[in-house]
Order: sequence, then structure tokens, then C-alpha cells
Amino acid sequence: MQKTYLAAILAVLSGSLMAQTVVTVNGTKIDSSTVDAVVRNLQQQSNGQITDNPGLRNEITRRLAVSTVIAQEAKKLKLDQSNEYKQATEQARVAAKKAGADKQPSFKQEWAMYETDLLNQAYFADVAQKNPVSETEVKQAYDRLTNHYKGTQEVQLGEIVTNNSGDAEKALSELKKKKSFQEVATKYSIDPQAKQTGGIVATYVPLKDLQQANPPMYQAIHNLRKGSHTEKPLQDNNGIYAIFYVNDKRTITIPPYDQIKERIGSDLQEARIAEAVDSLVQKANIQPAR
Repeated sequence: MQKTYLAAILAVLSGSLMAQTVVTVNGTKIDSSTVDAVVRNLQQQSNGQITDNPGLRNEITRRLAVSTVIAQEAKKLKLDQSNEYKQATEQARVAAKKAGADKQPSFKQEWAMYETDLLNQAYFADVAQKNPVSETEVKQAYDRLTNHYKGTQEVQLGEIVTNNSGDAEKALSELKKKKSFQEVATKYSIDPQAKQTGGIVATYVPLKDLQQANPPMYQAIHNLRKGSHTEKPLQDNNGIYAIFYVNDKRTITIPPYDQIKERIGSDLQEARIAEAVDSLVQKANIQPAR
């Protein structure tokens, strides 16, 4: 009995008194228990594939800070007083009560995160309403897109990733002996997905985009023909070695305007929302804990 009682006290302490502020956003404190909750949720959703690490926690903290800034602005704009917001929160409360979720110890924290997310959505909708994308802007974006990729190519790549030069050289040796790329990738790549797909990535990458995003990789593959691979591994600063294979290479074809105008309009709208959020974050007083 005494041991169980002590364990209960320690659980309470670890979830409240021992929680520490990780960042302060315009005077609002975000503590470690919130970060813990997000980490647990991500791990559950990924069936344990996502591991708890400092990099993950830093990214979660950053996202929570940004989300808090947005929620604060939504309240300044009184978006939480709209009928849509009130109706959404009321429906969520009824659903939580019906499921018994409101009786759970974590409900208060989960509800606060839900309200923050709802405020974020309200702010995004407000920005979109006040800054609509016109048909002319969509057409201009389409023309820029077609001009940008006119006459260029895209590639479907295969990749063998190893964490040591020895395995990379062995993989290259087998490729030079005309063994299939998929077979070699399955054997040597440390990427679990590559062992299932043979290292071939389903999507195509425009060479023009790759030239801007990753010049060393572009230089290594842009002249390769279909069915050929890089002659030496590319190494990054983390000790990872990669061998690339061109599974397919083709001229980029831009779909007709009517087929993609909605997607272009959506992308333009998201860009405006992102710009508005960036402006809020730049003006915010975000202080990480020391």
C-alpha cells in the first residue's frame, strides 16, 4: 500500500511540480509537460517508430511557440467570439463528455491544445478571407510555372544509403558487376523502406529544383542516363554515404491550366498564410528557457 501511494505521489510530481518552462511566448509560458504530451502522442501514432530525442523536442517546442503566437493573435482579433468558433468548441465539449474524456487526468491539457489548434485554424481562415487569391494571380503563377520548367527534365531516383564507406564501396562494386540496383539496395542500404522498395523512390524530382536545393547531388546525377548510377558515393557531414541511380528520366510536362488551377490557387493562399504567420513570429517576444 505504501509503495503504491508513493508511486502515485511521484506521478503527480513528475506531471506538475517537476514540469519546467521551456519557452515563454509574449508572456505565456509553455512547460515541459506539454512537450511530453506531444512526444507521447507522436510515438503512439507512429507505433514507436519515432524516438524521443533532443532534436524532436526542440522542433516540437518551436512549433508550440509558433502555434501560441497565432492563437494569441486570433484572440486579439476576437475570432474566438465568432459563432463558428463557439459552435465548434461546444460540439467538441459535448463529444468529449459523451466519451468520458472530460474525466481523464490529461483532459485539461488536451483541451487547451485543442483550443489553440482551433484558434490557429480560425486565424488561417481569417487571413484567407481578407487576402483572397484572384483568377489573374493564379493564371500568372501558371505561366511562371510553365516558363520555369519549359524544356527541362525530371528524374526518378534510386538511393543506397550506408553509414560507412566500406559498405558503400561494396555496393558500388556489385553495381559495376551489373547486379540489379534493387538487389544491391536491399542488401546494403540502412534505410528500412529501401529494403522493401529496392531503394527506388516513387516520385520524380525536377532537375532544375535539385540544382537549386542540392547542388552537389545535382552535379553527381544530372548527366546520368537512365539505368546508370553515380561512380562514387556522396558523403554528408553526418557520416552518411549515398549512391544514386537514375531509374527513369523524362521531359517535364505541365498539366493543362484547368487541371491544376485549384492546386495553384491553394498553394498561393497557403503562401499568404505562411507570410502572415512569419510576420507574427518576427514581432513576437519568444524567450527560450535558460
